[in-house]
Amino acid sequence: MNYVGVDLHKEQSWFHVTDESGIKLDSKSISNRPDELKKYLSKIPKPFSLAVEATYNCYFFMDIAKMYTEQAYLANSYELKAFAKRHKKTDKIDAKLIADVLRKGYLPVVTMPDEATRKIRAILRYRMNLVADRTRNITSLKAFFDKNGENSTGDFTTHKRLSELTYRHLAIEYQEVIKGYIKRIDDLTSHIAETERFLKERADADDDIMNLISIPGLSYFSAALIKSEIIDINRFSCFGKLCAYAGLAPRVSQSANKSIHGPLSSNRRKHLQWILLEVVWHFIRKQPDKLEKYEAIKNRKCANTAKVAMARDMLKIVYHILKEKRPFYMKELYQSVAAPALAGV
Repeated sequence: MNYVGVDLHKEQSWFHVTDESGIKLDSKSISNRPDELKKYLSKIPKPFSLAVEATYNCYFFMDIAKMYTEQAYLANSYELKAFAKRHKKTDKIDAKLIADVLRKGYLPVVTMPDEATRKIRAILRYRMNLVADRTRNITSLKAFFDKNGENSTGDFTTHKRLSELTYRHLAIEYQEVIKGYIKRIDDLTSHIAETERFLKERADADDDIMNLISIPGLSYFSAALIKSEIIDINRFSCFGKLCAYAGLAPRVSQSANKSIHGPLSSNRRKHLQWILLEVVWHFIRKQPDKLEKYEAIKNRKCANTAKVAMARDMLKIVYHILKEKRPFYMKELYQSVAAPALAGV
């Protein structure tokens, strides 16, 4: 078995090939053009395992690599730093490091999402970028109104509010700026609505997403985002591992009798953590028992700690729904259904 480590970049990638004894067979830089990659991969002595550091453009590379080897891995760049030398770093050294760690069996890996997950992620990311662009334009428009002493209150995401804006008495130059902002916001709102309709059509065909929507506080967007970030719930053997993956488990530093609990880990799926903390308020307010628990933790500790604790409760429900492939049962509903069943036993 041979081992291949790849340091992937935008236009070039450095390959390092070793045998089972760690002896170098080849080390060179290759263009990222598909034909060049295929040509080089076909010449590597088989069988071989390949690992590449997870980057923003790794999917196309992995699709090509899997044509020549069944054992292709995405290396966790965050955890891979623990194996690296601190005083020097080059593409050649990084590729050799990946190959050596792969050969020794210590490679920290991340899961490669399947084609269906990658497609739904593309729609979700596009929708998030549209909302961010609209927010940026709304903020700029409101600031422009404030600078001119005009009323900037209200929800600028609605066509009705935008049509009610009064600016015809301002200088012609200012009017052009305001009309430009309004048109851009209207266009972005239309694109967001179209994207959400498309996303809903795709979500309706996914049983897991439909089950997640039954959780109070989740919409098509948030349910699809949670599902796409988790990818496959079966790769988590327990809830604790999913909690750490989502970035909702606090750091713990313990030595002898001293134990320190720090902030949330930065090694997490940031979009999964973000959406859980965003929708947790709706999850809390729609369930009296959760609201009571939130208030108790907030009074004992603080609001942020209580928010994270409730996000963990929500994630635990997500874990069980995806594991058991069922919708969410609210406590009151479950009791009303279970009581007659138990009485008849």
